[in-house]
Amino acid sequence: MIEYGEYHLSPDRQLTDAEKKLVWKKPSTHRVSEAERRISNEIKRNWNRGEMKIANILLEGDAGSGKTQLAKALSANFGLPYTKVTCFADMDKSDIIGAILPVISSERLAKMEAAEQAVWKAIYESDGFQSITEILMDVLGITQDEAAIKMKQLLKRAAENTDGEAVEYRFYPSEIVRAYQKGYLLEIQEPNVIRDAAVLLALNSALELDGSINLPTEIIHRHPDFIAVITTNRSYAGTRPLNEALRDRVQHTEKMDLPTKPIMIERVMAKTGFQDEKVLGILADIILMLDNTARANAIKGVAGMRSFFYWADAIAAGASAIESLYHKVIYKITTDSEEIKLLEEALENHGLFASLEEATVELKKKRKSDDAIEIRTWGDMDDTDFDKDNAVAEQGIALKQSADSDSSSSLVSDDSTHMERSGLGEDGSPRYHQAKPEAISEEAKQKERDFRKKLNQDAREVISNSIHKKVKLIVHRPDYDQEDQQEYLRLSKGLMPIVQEIARKTLPYLEHEVSSDFARNRYYGSKFQADSVAYRDYKYFAKKRPPTESPSLVVGLRVDESASMSAYGRLEAAKRAVMAVYEYCQLCHIPILIYGDTADVSKLEQMSIFAYADFDKMDANDRFRLMKIRARSNNRDGMALRIIAERLAVSPQKTKLLISISDGQPKAMDDYTGSYAVTDMQQTIREYERKGIAFLAAAIGQDKDVISEIYGSERFLDITNLHEFPAKLVRIIARYL
Repeated sequence: MIEYGEYHLSPDRQLTDAEKKLVWKKPSTHRVSEAERRISNEIKRNWNRGEMKIANILLEGDAGSGKTQLAKALSANFGLPYTKVTCFADMDKSDIIGAILPVISSERLAKMEAAEQAVWKAIYESDGFQSITEILMDVLGITQDEAAIKMKQLLKRAAENTDGEAVEYRFYPSEIVRAYQKGYLLEIQEPNVIRDAAVLLALNSALELDGSINLPTEIIHRHPDFIAVITTNRSYAGTRPLNEALRDRVQHTEKMDLPTKPIMIERVMAKTGFQDEKVLGILADIILMLDNTARANAIKGVAGMRSFFYWADAIAAGASAIESLYHKVIYKITTDSEEIKLLEEALENHGLFASLEEATVELKKKRKSDDAIEIRTWGDMDDTDFDKDNAVAEQGIALKQSADSDSSSSLVSDDSTHMERSGLGEDGSPRYHQAKPEAISEEAKQKERDFRKKLNQDAREVISNSIHKKVKLIVHRPDYDQEDQQEYLRLSKGLMPIVQEIARKTLPYLEHEVSSDFARNRYYGSKFQADSVAYRDYKYFAKKRPPTESPSLVVGLRVDESASMSAYGRLEAAKRAVMAVYEYCQLCHIPILIYGDTADVSKLEQMSIFAYADFDKMDANDRFRLMKIRARSNNRDGMALRIIAERLAVSPQKTKLLISISDGQPKAMDDYTGSYAVTDMQQTIREYERKGIAFLAAAIGQDKDVISEIYGSERFLDITNLHEFPAKLVRIIARYL
């Protein structure tokens, strides 16, 4: 294993705190490849040899061959901050060096259409990680070509509608410029898709060892520590041969193929938690055979590591190995019947189909006779069939005592001692705090009232432009009492050991989370620093310190509090699930939003939202508020989804997950039902998916088919066994990490 510091190129260089967070940290599962060792040695050996210096690398290979992983590993080896830019066909010079944009006053901005306002705000708040085109694509949900046209229209309109004011312009440097000037390791993904030769010319000049870039504000020179790693896919649709001038500026090239079989197996074990080495060996043989056969027969698709990951994960979850082979691997390569026949014949001739069937039979037998100690901590819950069909945990998470566990899985292992348990006792259960409402200070009460008022204002603003704008809405912030505390403690005793076991497995992936600090003196950013104007260097902004490549997640839970939730134990199952998710998110430091909702409490309160937990006002006592979840009246699902989705959309986290727990289809007075309500829900889902929200619907009632149709099968969770619902929901959230 390569030790950190062995290849550091400038050991005396002092990185800022923000830059240190950008240096990739190798996870414990990382394995050093020969290519990584070879490149690291070559760059280190030639680093101070003038014209013989190696600072431009080309990694060329199929998808899933580890190009980006290798680029990140080089960041760790060299101690350089890592960043990247993804090229696209209609990339222009502004995407290489940056863009000159007008600064529109807030008064003029307020007169624009909502879509245009959203675009300009997103551009001004951009931290430089996206090109202007990408920002438009994200905000408006349009294609690259449409984004390029739209940007020209916006610039023209901004220049024409000045109202006689002088137009001020500001330069926004690109991420390439930032890496070039600051001395980072920059991954340039897929430059061979760029159509405009002028763009490639600008990129070529930036790759000269002693090059410089002419910006509208200054001329910048290449930082001596700047390393460019170009990663390209071979022979994919839309790609073309890499520009010769660009290739000529590369000092070292690697042909990236699938890793060796042992490395493939190690990576899948680490990624999925599936530990059956014999089965994984057969899967790896099949992936390698399909890859070789596709190449030999000029089939364009690829059988790579990504296919291997998802195939193994599906089998670990109990899927048929043969059936999932087609959905996870073969159909990704091709859906042409003649080409599929060629692939099948190759597997048959090498006996791999027979080996796969034999391994599948053995795996089923092993699952039935698995002698691992099951964790049974559900108290009065009947868990006879708990996780019976999922003996091998998904995403490295198991609800059985693993070999590296302590004697009791309710305790966190030594390697997770950094788990903070805000509000938790030594044994992992919530600490008991005697409820004393009278002890709350007037200041605290006023803050609570102000927060509730803000929630109401924000929620009403969200629905002001929707079909729900005339619905009378009240957002409540439920209080709690001693009885709620006692109920929570009683229910949590059976849940906490399972939640902690899942968190223990998850925490190693969360060592490098997002920083929320702001860095001052920037050409662009989301905060204007008025005190910096006097320096006249255009560095008037502060921006959030950029995130690492580590997962960043925010979770929103929507709980249907309709009257039908009182039947068949659904309400208690929902409570237990919400409790499990809340405690899991606390242990893993994941921001969590938990809202309940009901409709038609009265004519003056047609929609009620209950804010049990909110990431803008974290309170250890929120866990006790969850006990106020009730079965109340009707349900106006689309309105609740819109309010929660908007709260998630403005959060800074990269991954935004909204889970709706419901037992029935939408129905509220006067006419919010049937196709009208379904259409509203589906439009809301589509609108916020474009804003980056991932939706899941956990159906726990009799209307499962209707809920599946509303959300779509890819977003639908059929919770047949309410007893296993809490652990299942926590495992699903863990996947998003």
